[in-house]
Amino acid sequence: MTYKKLNINSTIKVRLTKLGKELDKKLWEDFWSANNLLDKFPYTPPNEDENGYVEFQLWNLMQDFGAYCGLGQELPFETVILIDEKDLNDD
Repeated sequence: MTYKKLNINSTIKVRLTKLGKELDKKLWEDFWSANNLLDKFPYTPPNEDENGYVEFQLWNLMQDFGAYCGLGQELPFETVILIDEKDLNDD
């Protein structure tokens, strides 16, 4: 088996599910509301590419959605994660 290295700061792409889109909005609004700045920083949905994928840094995806990923749970994103080959290293 050959392994490649991936840095958690790498940008990846996923397709958010309905739950994921709702969580993304809630997380944004909770953060800015807690700082009384939601009026200054209103939520805008992430930009989807032509195939419906949105970009995250891997660590950010894990931080925001990791608690919602588990056996038998409704997932916040589809199970396919796109990784740019340039971010995979042998060394």
